[in-house]
Amino acid sequence: MRLFRNTEENPEGKYPIVLRRDGTPLKARYFVMALKDPCVEDALRAYASRAKEEGMAEEYVADIEALADEALQENFLYGNTTDPDAPKHREDDPAILAWARENGCPGS
Repeated sequence: MRLFRNTEENPEGKYPIVLRRDGTPLKARYFVMALKDPCVEDALRAYASRAKEEGMAEEYVADIEALADEALQENFLYGNTTDPDAPKHREDDPAILAWARENGCPGS
């Protein structure tokens, strides 16, 4: 299975719209990870390490490390209940896809 965004039938990605707190869609490219994804803990720890190297705020780095701990706890309590590379298993909403395409399909 490929990233949805790298397929002809799903160029808008698996998560076609990420909204800001004011309701506007994020137009920058992004990649969404769920805490119960079996790979996310390691990804967050690597991100925190790089953020520290880049001199980002200590509190920010600590928050990312805490999020990695939450991911570890999530997987310990509930198991790896996601299958990130599984085929599509939900019905697409044409209105949502049209909205995503109108905004440039930045998601993955």
